Amino acid sequence: MAQQNETEIAAINAELVLHGKWVRGLGGRRGDLSFRDLSGLALRKLRLDGAKLTGACLSHADLSESDLSGADLFGADLESVNLTGANLSGADLRGTNLHKAVLSHCILRGADFRVGHTAAGADTATRLTEARMNHAVLCEANLSGCDMSGADLIDADLAGADLSRAVLVGAELTGANLDNARFGGTVIDVSRLSPSQFSVVTSGGGATAPAYRELEPERLRILVDAHSQWMASDGRQGQRFDLEGMRLSGDALAGRDISGARLRRCTLAGMPLTGTRLDMGDLSYSDLRGAVLEEASLRGTNLRRANLGGAFLAGACLDAMPLGSGRVWPANLDGAILHDADLTNASLAGAIMSNADVGGCILQGTSLRGVDLGSVKRSPWTADGPGPKERRKMRRFTTPVLEAMLGSYRFTTHDWSFGGLCLCWPAATTQPKRNQTLSVRLLAAPDQTGPQVGLVTTASQPERGTISFRYLSLEEDLKAYLNRLLPARYRRK
Repeated sequence: MAQQNETEIAAINAELVLHGKWVRGLGGRRGDLSFRDLSGLALRKLRLDGAKLTGACLSHADLSESDLSGADLFGADLESVNLTGANLSGADLRGTNLHKAVLSHCILRGADFRVGHTAAGADTATRLTEARMNHAVLCEANLSGCDMSGADLIDADLAGADLSRAVLVGAELTGANLDNARFGGTVIDVSRLSPSQFSVVTSGGGATAPAYRELEPERLRILVDAHSQWMASDGRQGQRFDLEGMRLSGDALAGRDISGARLRRCTLAGMPLTGTRLDMGDLSYSDLRGAVLEEASLRGTNLRRANLGGAFLAGACLDAMPLGSGRVWPANLDGAILHDADLTNASLAGAIMSNADVGGCILQGTSLRGVDLGSVKRSPWTADGPGPKERRKMRRFTTPVLEAMLGSYRFTTHDWSFGGLCLCWPAATTQPKRNQTLSVRLLAAPDQTGPQVGLVTTASQPERGTISFRYLSLEEDLKAYLNRLLPARYRRK
């Protein structure tokens, strides 16, 4: 950000005065600040409607509550600009850089955000990456081809907007109005959508999954080894592990120390990452669905808007990273999807969890000390679209299979937890009614007789031939018996 001298400031002020007279019909002329450096300037509540600002640098400027309706901002640099409450209706924003711009409560009705085509033949896509656009009015705006990755569009009005070919990876759309918006080749994570949004986006096949470039497993190993050299030599040798938009596979990362690695917008879905150290790494907007991160270290790691749906994080450490002198760097899970993730005995002390989705998440023994859970969501939608989702408070186990003796009958478990049992129940056998109390004897094997347990019927699932029960109470003998059947990390104190 440059610092303007007195001559430049005087010229800018003179142009603003002339434009102010022009818009009020008092003479003057249309202001032309094309390619001017206006970075960091305080320009609040100004009348700049219809002004020409082609290619101007407005990064970090304060234009809050200003009128920029119909302004020509083609190719302008608006990075981190403050446009809170501003009016940009019908503005030409083609090819602009609005990375991390603040557009909260901004009126952008009919604004043009398309790719900017220059006379020299160069094409520049409009960037709205990580822009704050909550409560913005974007009705009928043309956002085709925009990169809106990580944008905050909470409660934004996008009715009738053109979002064809736009990239919305990691964008937060909670409460956004998408009625009559156009989607064609739009790259979007449907797991972040409400049922009504899901219906709008997917009807007509408008949504498409993010595309990733393949990274060969052998190449991955080479990069990991180079990162190890980079760490051991304090950056003098080797190379930092730095990738974006890649598909990773194989077991090259399992148990390795790749602290400080940057893997933005990558997919590591289903990868074995047991014991991997990713401290202070950057995995923002990445796809980690189903990844096995058991006992992994993610202290201070950036997981903003990452998708960890169904990930196995038992015993993982996502605490804040100490920086010395009492300072810490928290793990960032802002807007991360954690539904169905297993966080048994994991630690997230001091983590940023704003707008994180923990619906169906297993939090047995999880440490959330110092975490603000005020804005955490518990969405019932799955990664495959909306639908009712069972809320699990405790991890369920399918092995070892237990037997429950009820009189002369023996029923095997479909799964079980420290909260209850799900028993396979033949249709021909008399089924207990809801809230009916039973007493059964548990067995893990013919020679491992367990305690007598009181059960209450909670639900019947005839389509899979099971009935669910909760324990009347988790008695000490029952808890001790179940603990003996499990690895130490799952045992309950």
